Amino acid sequence: MAERTTEAVRIGVPARDVAALDVSAGSLITVVDLAGRQGADCLALGKDGGISCTRTTRSLNRSLFPNIGQSIYDDNGKAMLTLVEDTSPGPHGLLVPPCDPTMYRLRAAGCAHPSCHDNYHKALAGFGMTGEIVIDVNRSAAGDKISFRAKCDLIFLVSACPNDVFKRPPLQPTDLEVRIEPSRTE
Repeated sequence: MAERTTEAVRIGVPARDVAALDVSAGSLITVVDLAGRQGADCLALGKDGGISCTRTTRSLNRSLFPNIGQSIYDDNGKAMLTLVEDTSPGPHGLLVPPCDPTMYRLRAAGCAHPSCHDNYHKALAGFGMTGEIVIDVNRSAAGDKISFRAKCDLIFLVSACPNDVFKRPPLQPTDLEVRIEPSRTE
């Protein structure tokens, strides 16, 4: 199991790979696109069993994409993260599920192609968690970032999307960086 972050950290997420972070309520989580146009599929799992839910988030925010100050909610309507900064041109992919082995198989890339779905499961195994977790052109530039404030203790997953089969530049996945700044009130 990963250790809870108590100091500011920067964690590299290699292309096609995943990072899982044990984050305390109040911490600032920033995902940075280092090279530009790299997808970052994120998932939050609450210590109470809640999972970030795009359907509930869209419904409670009454918007397809969250705006600054709006939250990402779990499947029970509990706020998990609040969007505090977004320097990317957006929009963000709340309408498209993470890439998975079936998508790659259907696009003739083979069943062994890396995927965000498999990355999530690999990362969760590091926390002793198993089970099932029930694409537009990325226009971000190098250095664009999105930041969230954790509203509860949670595990934050970010996958540097391995997608290299859609006709979107670049066709070569690149690295991301995740920055965690713990709450100043801890």
